[in-house]
Parts: sequence; structure tokens; C-alpha cells
Amino acid sequence: MAQIFLTGATGFVGRHLLPALVQAKHSVRCLARTTANAESLQNCSVYIGDLLQPQLWESAVMGADMVIHLASAHRGTPELLQRTNAEGTTRLIAIAERAGIKKFLYLSTLTASPKPRWPYAYSTWLAEQAIQQSFLDYTILRCSVIIGRGDPFLDGIIKTAQHWPVVPIIGSGQTRFQLLDVRDVVRCLLQIVQEKRFSRKVLSIGGPQALSYEEIVNSVLAVLHLRKRKIHLPRPLARWLVRRLERLGVRTPFAPGHFLSRDHCAESLSAIEAHFGFIPTAFHDTLKNLY
Repeated sequence: MAQIFLTGATGFVGRHLLPALVQAKHSVRCLARTTANAESLQNCSVYIGDLLQPQLWESAVMGADMVIHLASAHRGTPELLQRTNAEGTTRLIAIAERAGIKKFLYLSTLTASPKPRWPYAYSTWLAEQAIQQSFLDYTILRCSVIIGRGDPFLDGIIKTAQHWPVVPIIGSGQTRFQLLDVRDVVRCLLQIVQEKRFSRKVLSIGGPQALSYEEIVNSVLAVLHLRKRKIHLPRPLARWLVRRLERLGVRTPFAPGHFLSRDHCAESLSAIEAHFGFIPTAFHDTLKNLY
């Protein structure tokens, strides 16, 4: 079994992937940003620090067989996103190369883009470029929005449906998503860990349906047995209001994915079946399983 260095172990996907790796008898060394997050980690070695503090975790990469890189910043200033996602990944690559890492697995996003006007998408694209230009044997897995209990995207919609007098629809509500169950993402990641056929590939995956934002909201309301008025908010205004509130320390139920104006879909609805040999969970089944 492999010796794995895992970043982002306390994040949404990491919390699901770590137990699966341990169950598969892999030895895992985890990078966590704080001791508070590290307390939730079980059956692994824990290193405290962030991607820009390699002196705190470089020793954990040495002697590992594989790096699974999940850590990323999804919100913040363009400078923060650049430092964490692009520069942090570049530092990790350099150390992985020196350590002779046999495989580098990066969890990316379908929105990765070479256009700087989209700071998060641009920072992940820069990370992808650094990986592909390295000497490492890599796999890049680009995912649509990943959902499950406690995920920021679906959980935000559910919270507004449960607690707000009206449910906001940002923009036209017609942006489409291939929502992807986190358990299916873990299945894909485990296959990549275990099989060599994914060497030096960039794979794009999503769930089996392309649903508009408004269709997703309607499904949530139906499963929760709620009847509430929906209101459409102009995207720029909604983004401005959320940023102002968060700067004042007010937590909102919105995640960056709620503001997307471009479809968040892979090239094919059957990409997971084609690459990994199974049919992913339908959104309605994930939702019903949660509630």
C-alpha cells in the first residue's frame, strides 16, 4: 500500500477521502492549517501549516509515494487566491520533485480558466499549468460542484430555503450544474490512486444530470416540503451585498458557486461511466439521502 501525503484533509472532500484511504490500508500523512482542524483527523500523521510554510511539512513529503492535493482557497482577494492556489501548488510541486514522488493527484475544477478576470478559476488554471509542466507523473481531476452533507453549495441553498422568508435566485437561475456526489468523487480518486492508466491525464467529470440553478432550488423545496416565493437578484448586486456583509463579519449562506454565470458542466454527462466504469448518483437521490 502507498505512503500518501494529503493536503486539504480537513476540507469537505478530504473528510470523506481520508477514511477511505485508511480503510484501503494506505499510510496517510495529512497537512492541516490549524490544530483545531487537526483534532478531527484519525489514523494518520498530522502536520500543521499551510502550503506557503513548507518548512513545517516538507519532511512529510520525503519518503512518500504519492501526493494527493486537495487544499485550495475558494474565496478571498485575488492576491490570496493566487498565493494559495498557484504559488502554494508550485512550492508543493518543487518539493515533490525533490522527494521523487511517483504520482501527483490534483483535485481541480471545471471552471479552471486562463482568464485573470476570474481570480479563482485563473489561480486553479495556473496550478494545473505548473503540474503539467513539472517532471511529475500527474493526474488532474476537474470536477463540477461537489455536494453532500455540509457542502457549501447545496447547504447554502437548503439554509436559505429553511430559514429565509423568500429564496433568492441569483441572476437568471439558468446556469447549469452537474452536481456530483462526494462519495462518487472519492470512488474516482481511489481508482486513480490504485491504477496506472490515469497517468499524465486531465479528466473532467460531473454528475449524470445538467440542472439549472432554479431547478436545483425547486428540487430542494420539494424534498423539504416547503412552498416559498423565489426572487431573482441581479448577480452584481447580490455579490456586492454578500461581500459587504462578510467584511462586517456577518456569515452568509452563499458560496462562490452560487454566483456562477457560466455552465459548470463536463463535456459529457457520461464521463464518469466512461473513465471509471460506474454510473454516478443522481442529484435527487443524493438530496433524498440527506433529507
